[in-house]
Amino acid sequence: MPSPRSKSLGPLYLAVFVAVLGFSLIAPFFPHYVMDFGASYFMLGIIVSIYGAVQLLTQIPIGRLSDRMGRKKIMLLGLAMFSVIPLLYIQAESAYSLLFIRALGGLGASAVWPISMALIIDQAEPGGRGEAMGLYNASFFGALALGPLLGGVLYDLWGVEAPFLLWAVLGALSLFVVLFRVSEPERSKVQIGETPSNIGSDLITSGYKMTFLACSSVVLWSGVVGGFNFTMLPAYASSLGFKAADVGVIYLVYGGCTALFNIYFGRQADRGRRKALIFTGCLAGAVGFVFLPMAHSLLQVSVLFAVLGMGLGMANPAAAALIADTTSAARRGEVYGIFNTARMAGVVIGPLIAGFAADIEGVGGAVYAFIILAVVITLESLIIREAGGKAD
Repeated sequence: MPSPRSKSLGPLYLAVFVAVLGFSLIAPFFPHYVMDFGASYFMLGIIVSIYGAVQLLTQIPIGRLSDRMGRKKIMLLGLAMFSVIPLLYIQAESAYSLLFIRALGGLGASAVWPISMALIIDQAEPGGRGEAMGLYNASFFGALALGPLLGGVLYDLWGVEAPFLLWAVLGALSLFVVLFRVSEPERSKVQIGETPSNIGSDLITSGYKMTFLACSSVVLWSGVVGGFNFTMLPAYASSLGFKAADVGVIYLVYGGCTALFNIYFGRQADRGRRKALIFTGCLAGAVGFVFLPMAHSLLQVSVLFAVLGMGLGMANPAAAALIADTTSAARRGEVYGIFNTARMAGVVIGPLIAGFAADIEGVGGAVYAFIILAVVITLESLIIREAGGKAD
């Protein structure tokens, strides 16, 4: 059962769920929306990846800033941006204007995702970090499961503006949840200009730098899969004769399995054997992509995306908890800024590789490129070293 401190994180999990539900509404049709402006697949990859590129540049400094001036006000700023961005999409006039909108979204995300993770780790018990991060990921992917299905239905019924308008409403709702229900942890309250007493401590515990890199690669893989889904899944589904609502079903299966397995394997990660969970989860992701070219029906594709979701549910909470156990407690904003930067590296790499491979070899070429990435990351997870129960 969750500890009392974990239960107090409920409003934060709710805010994460609502925020992700909003931006995931556009996933089933976003590539078509972009290419209606005359963009090529490669231009689509650039538009999708600039979101992650901005996060690559801003997550670490924003994380450091949150270690000094507090986390809540920065997260509120990011959520406010999430409320405005969908309205800008409705007014967009060219593919190039989408570059600016996506970049703004990346800046807002830098103020939300690493900060929310740091807030959770700040308040979770050391022995319950796997479960706490599993519940965070469940909130994230649970919304990612429902959002595309709902967005696909809205798009099919009322056109492109309906999902964007609902996103704006959900962004505002998430902001109000954080404003009124999420508290700033005492340990994070530092006056501007002051430095926490142990802010100069080593960022990574001695002997765990390669483990940190390998765990970051795991979350990079999560970003790569997300980049594939956002860039290529609608085109891949169209090649099989699927509709936008069918893409929503695939997202529902993928996100639902990811959410459920995050909860279960987050608890398992707190019992040890995190390395085994990470390796097995990465291997499941590789298997899912290996069999994807052989799938032809909605059921077959859904089963493979369920396997992908299970793999992420096994690997991600174990990696996030292991990161917390082997890094400085006073620098968690910075730590999870780096951790999420790795995920955004995947979000950048994924669309660029997918778009480039699709322009050369078609959608199938993009799938084979992702198989190679999955195998490399699975092998890299073998260098992970268990933390040995280290706590604050």
